[in-house]
Amino acid sequence: MEFQGGGDYLPRMRTPRSIRLMLGLGLLAGGVAVGAPTEPTISVKLPQQSYNVKLTGRAITAPHLQLSHSRKEIRGRIFDAATVITFNGNQASGNIGGEAVSLKAQVEGDTLKAKGGFGGSPAELTYSPAELTVYLRSCTYRLKGTEEPGTYVGRRSCDRVFERETVVQIPEALKELSPAEQATVLLLSL
Repeated sequence: MEFQGGGDYLPRMRTPRSIRLMLGLGLLAGGVAVGAPTEPTISVKLPQQSYNVKLTGRAITAPHLQLSHSRKEIRGRIFDAATVITFNGNQASGNIGGEAVSLKAQVEGDTLKAKGGFGGSPAELTYSPAELTVYLRSCTYRLKGTEEPGTYVGRRSCDRVFERETVVQIPEALKELSPAEQATVLLLSL
């Protein structure tokens, strides 16, 4: 090949179409194979906002939560409030800022029930495959389980009638926690 004119000259290489296709498929498959595993996440879609609560190893994080978690306690910040909640059997106690947490939880069949005070407010929770009912901060969530396991849809008493429904998705991994931990994490998420 002869050089003609100024500038650099590189001969154009042509890669056969079949090789380009195989390379593309290999990259796609490799990307799927080495992709990060999905983290257990509680997804909350309220009429006016949506957010995810990630349960990653020892961390519980969301826009309003920066917490560390162990079998004995949850510690960190909720909004700007220092938080320490300890677990003793089926009880959770501690504080969120200056507000008390005193919650008792128990499992009856496939249903988790919890009742007490949470962040200075009365709280009550019922969680089963068929329903998620929560009373917290003067708002009642009445959500029904859907065909998709872990997904609950319904209304909150604190929303206007014409607003869209609330959707909460709960990962199966939450059931690995004790009843008091499950109830606490769900209440923190809502």
